[in-house]
Amino acid sequence: MKKGDPTKRNDFVWNHQERFYAIAFLATDDANAATDLTISAFQNVFSQLKSINTKQFTDGVWDWLVGFIVDSCADWHSINSAPVSRDPRTDPSTDGSSQMDWETTIILGSQRVKRCISSLPQEQQKVFLLRHNFNLSYEQIAIVINQAPEDVMAWLFRARVQIVKCLGRG
Repeated sequence: MKKGDPTKRNDFVWNHQERFYAIAFLATDDANAATDLTISAFQNVFSQLKSINTKQFTDGVWDWLVGFIVDSCADWHSINSAPVSRDPRTDPSTDGSSQMDWETTIILGSQRVKRCISSLPQEQQKVFLLRHNFNLSYEQIAIVINQAPEDVMAWLFRARVQIVKCLGRG
């Protein structure tokens, strides 16, 4: 792909475009903006690809790629969103989320988990998907959705708690 093979470039885009678009759409809630961000991110990937030394490339491909779509989302928010401010209602120390064992919920079944995710408030759904489907860090999620990292952590904690409660009800 680095040598300019269009087939490899197209395969590369095909393999990653859906994830880029999903993140961009979660960031913007706008199909056209998400398309523009996805295109911009891929343009930046291919621009950067020319200068990267693949022999020193030790990170996984997704770990390297995700930075491009996060940067595109940050650029979009700098133009289209209000500055990030901390929401005082989302103090993660108040609800005991640090004690939750998330891994045990996976055993309970993906269909039930999906149903419980769909019952969450929108901001909790977004952070949950960005963290668990796209493996973004708290800081990356905060950039994508233009929120404070502390709010992201609190929403993710609360989402996990609600999912556990939902799963407990069957």
